Amino acid sequence: MTTILPYIEHLITLETSGWQIPAALTLPGPAATFARRDDAALASAILLVPGSLFSDVNGDYPAWNAFPHVYAHLAHQLSARGHAVYRFAKLGPGTGSVVADADQSAAVRSWDGRLMIAVAALEAMRRELAARHIRAERTIGAGHSEGAVVISRVALTNAGRELDGVVLLAGPSVGLLSIMREQVAIGTPPEQLDAATQRLDAVIAHVRRGEPVPADLATGPGMGATALASMPDDARRYMRESDATDPVALAAELPQPVFVVQGGNDSSVPQHHAQALMDTLLSRPAESATAEYLFVPGLTHMFKIVPPEVTGPGAFGYPGETDARVAEGIDEWTRRLPA
Repeated sequence: MTTILPYIEHLITLETSGWQIPAALTLPGPAATFARRDDAALASAILLVPGSLFSDVNGDYPAWNAFPHVYAHLAHQLSARGHAVYRFAKLGPGTGSVVADADQSAAVRSWDGRLMIAVAALEAMRRELAARHIRAERTIGAGHSEGAVVISRVALTNAGRELDGVVLLAGPSVGLLSIMREQVAIGTPPEQLDAATQRLDAVIAHVRRGEPVPADLATGPGMGATALASMPDDARRYMRESDATDPVALAAELPQPVFVVQGGNDSSVPQHHAQALMDTLLSRPAESATAEYLFVPGLTHMFKIVPPEVTGPGAFGYPGETDARVAEGIDEWTRRLPA
């Protein structure tokens, strides 16, 4: 028996800056839950930018043996509701990204390189849709976690200013190193927390100054300091450059309507970040620069309901669909935007 899916997936390659990056264009399928004539435009075309760590095109993390599949789930759910979604892998081990030109590829192994690749993905999405003679009423940029900061930067470029809306999915309101400091208590015994925090603060100070991390700080309580100390120099440079970008300052400049999505059980980027972003977004002077907020209680950073007994890495990579309320909220908000 043949299963008729509500989406159609085209696996493609994003070729840019000396890289061949796995990508996917997901389109509404025969069983999509919306009425559309063959010649009608889709509700929107959505560029989905991945977050931190080494995620493949589906939002899995093979290098960590974690397979939440979050970006594939979101793409399938959104396409079933009448949207085209373009997603792509992040550079790194296990993600399928391949170097095609060594000299060019080295230039985008940086925080600014993330912006360059995301802009290239936006342009590639437009080309893919045009080649298939598919029209979309709106073009939306969406980013998850660190990707929310990236898409905010994209939205302020010449290529991105034409976006009709921006979606910030579990987006932080502070830099990456400050996020790590917030997370120091995760997995650290209470009696070691003060020492772990002091050690991490010392390591972060060295990273922000661009200095090597002293050997005596490479071991001790807490995982964050150890991770930073063990990174190669180019990785710490990436962390420093990313940390220097203020997501709230970016939010204040966004000219587009913005939709903020936050889960109530997100231990990676807790609710106060979404509220800080919303406070800034709602204070923008432009009448067209509206902002709406979707808060879904109980959802993790990957937008899932995870049993309370599942914690740590198990919760991060928990299998199963992302909660449909996220895609429903994005769909409803998108359709309220001017076409």
